[in-house]
Amino acid sequence: MSLNQIHGDVMKISNFTVVIDVDRNPQHILYNITLENMVDYPLVPGIVELRLQKQEPKKLLIIPIPFQKEIKPVKVENLKGYYSLDGVNWIPMKTYVEYYNNYSVIKYEIWEPIEKRGNITVSLEYDAHILEDGILFKTLSLPVGSNIDIEHLNVRFITNRYSETYQHPPGDTFKVPKNTLLMINAEFSILPLPKLPTYGYLLFWLSIFVLLFLVLIYEVVRSYGKESGESQ
Repeated sequence: MSLNQIHGDVMKISNFTVVIDVDRNPQHILYNITLENMVDYPLVPGIVELRLQKQEPKKLLIIPIPFQKEIKPVKVENLKGYYSLDGVNWIPMKTYVEYYNNYSVIKYEIWEPIEKRGNITVSLEYDAHILEDGILFKTLSLPVGSNIDIEHLNVRFITNRYSETYQHPPGDTFKVPKNTLLMINAEFSILPLPKLPTYGYLLFWLSIFVLLFLVLIYEVVRSYGKESGESQ
């Protein structure tokens, strides 16, 4: 039986808190994870995986193309990891990243057993460019997934520079089944805007195109009116 199968049957992530410092460049991501042993005997976590991926809008020059996405792996920098059995004493753990065609995987290793029905706390932090720059709007894609079930996922964005204008799926608490990837897409703006029903950059460029179209129609009608007046 593979380690992934063992994890899926007897271990889960009961709490997973993600904190993203949006203002830093690259962005700083902090994970606080509680691994829970669900069986009546000690269990060694071994190698646990967290899958990363980012979605960026395709662009025509500087203009984002609506509903067209590029999927890429996340380049991870300054990865650090610690675990604690008592919530007080923190022990460094082995962490590393593997890169694939369109995703990357953070792996961390814990070879100390979790007591029966007990838990262990894991802290991971790293830097990554997950915020896509724009003129007025900046988009962010946050992937969360593991090879074991995530029972309670909480996501928080920290920013003093921007207003959060959009998030999908909405909310800040989620549940993620094992071996699946939940993609949380968010958008931030330098403008003091409220939450919008869709991406602000889509509404912005749509407004520009509509305005240009109306100006074009106006110019055509005005030119036609001049020609009609001169012919009379």
